[in-house]
Amino acid sequence: MLLSWLPARLVFFRSACLPSLGHVGQRRLIFSFLRRNKSPSSVESGRILAQDNLFHPFSKSPFPPIRARGDAVKHLAPCPICAGSHTHVHAHTQAQPRAVKYECPDCGWPTHCSEEHWKEDKEHKKYCQRLREANEDEHDLRSGRRMHEFELPGESSILYL
Repeated sequence: MLLSWLPARLVFFRSACLPSLGHVGQRRLIFSFLRRNKSPSSVESGRILAQDNLFHPFSKSPFPPIRARGDAVKHLAPCPICAGSHTHVHAHTQAQPRAVKYECPDCGWPTHCSEEHWKEDKEHKKYCQRLREANEDEHDLRSGRRMHEFELPGESSILYL
């Protein structure tokens, strides 16, 4: 035993708080019997969205941070069609492109000032699928479902020296 030189009181503390050799990565706390374990049903009740219901336009999202992000995009982003059409303006005037208001029905992001400009834009189709994936990923991360993708395998039976 590595810590055999410790006084008996510290050995008790070490065995109660430090991981044992058989359960590497787990702790046995002295007052763990006072702590309640969450039942699987209480974890599942926190779920808001199902895995097959992840796409929502930003303005209709069930999550306030995503709705706030959509509002920020609407206030800060210019319409790409309006911005491109204001290239031949008089030198003394500064025409500002209109802010985006229209949400793309394919990706859910606010992208253009109107449906007409959305239909007119050929560039948007190039990155619309990636924006939809980002939208679904944002909703998936906040959905409350158990993320099996982030679960790592348990301890290995091979001991490394």
